[in-house]
Amino acid sequence: MSFWRTKLEAELRPYGKLAVAFSGGCDSTLLAEAARRVLGGGNVLLLLADSVLLPRREAEQARTLAAAAGLRLETVPLDPLADEAVRANGPLRCYYCKKRIFTALGERARSLGFAVLADGANFDDRGDYRPGAKAADELGVAHPLRELPKQAIRDLAREWKLPVWNLPAAACLASRIPAGTPLDREALATVEAGENAVAARGYTGFRVRRIGPETARLEFRADDLERAEAERGSLETLLAPLGFETVEIALYRTGSMNRASGA
Repeated sequence: MSFWRTKLEAELRPYGKLAVAFSGGCDSTLLAEAARRVLGGGNVLLLLADSVLLPRREAEQARTLAAAAGLRLETVPLDPLADEAVRANGPLRCYYCKKRIFTALGERARSLGFAVLADGANFDDRGDYRPGAKAADELGVAHPLRELPKQAIRDLAREWKLPVWNLPAAACLASRIPAGTPLDREALATVEAGENAVAARGYTGFRVRRIGPETARLEFRADDLERAEAERGSLETLLAPLGFETVEIALYRTGSMNRASGA
């Protein structure tokens, strides 16, 4: 890993000070730790965009990780649903949402003396459909991990004993709603409650998709699919109080609801 570590250190050193758009996922956590090692903790600021689209468990995980690293974390409250372009949930939803997020984070960073805002975009992201990346580029967000493959990021995170080194990829709650279906707080809250309930059963790396007002599609990793099928009845009972009368079980596919979501 010395090649990728050296490359990342060389990428970070010229910044001097760096604000990181922090979600608590593998990419942004690795970036935060690398910046701490290279620039010193006092020269690193973590910014968490907190909104109805961010699951509460992920927000708490981000705060826990920042505290463990001894890094300053600023929470920036946002209301993406105030933007009609986000609320409409069209194919460019992610672009408009990320533009709102990165604008707010950049303003907070500059107000605190940090001229550069960076995100955790990596080399593998180039092959995905990510309108949000266009918004980041338009706003001058730096991408220190842009040359690192995802596996190199995971390997380096593991070397540094970061607890998120093998954490499954996450996506905002809007990615659980079909493209073109307007977003509302009730639907997002229902999806989050459903995922919390399924996670409590020990499942990881899954999605609860709200494909209709009373229909949920549970998508599981291949190694959990057989167990989920065997537990279909109990999963249906688990989600019934949330208004889901029909529960489908399927294999997890990235972006199955919305190619713009990266979900």
